[in-house]
Amino acid sequence: MALHLGRREKATTEAPPRRWPWSPRPDGTRPWTRPASETGPTRTVVVKRRPGRWRRMRHNPISLLILAAGIAAAAILVLGILLTWGDANPSNTLVHATLRSGSWLATPFHDVFPRPNPKHQLYLNWGIAAGVYYVLSRVLSWLTRF
Repeated sequence: MALHLGRREKATTEAPPRRWPWSPRPDGTRPWTRPASETGPTRTVVVKRRPGRWRRMRHNPISLLILAAGIAAAAILVLGILLTWGDANPSNTLVHATLRSGSWLATPFHDVFPRPNPKHQLYLNWGIAAGVYYVLSRVLSWLTRF
């Protein structure tokens, strides 16, 4: 950056050129507004706004319970997948309880896609079960909100 000492810009009386059609005119007015004489007397109109969408669509206790149950089921299945993937010790009480409850939750999806590798079969079937539980809980929660 250079510093120009002793150099001054010349003052001009011309207005700078308008860049865009919606730029203010040299007299300060906007091209899309009408002068006050054409519109008549002005008055202030106050419009009551509706609350935001998230405020209008609150969950009732039943829909919240359905959503929480579906998210909990999906979380247990995903946690079981992660514990199996990480080779967690199945004799641990928490790991055993998670895998057993995940096995019970995934019973309807037991042999949807049989694979030769049992771990891959567990990942696939439990992942489908988690997705179905989550989507089903969202739909049922949405239906019971109204």
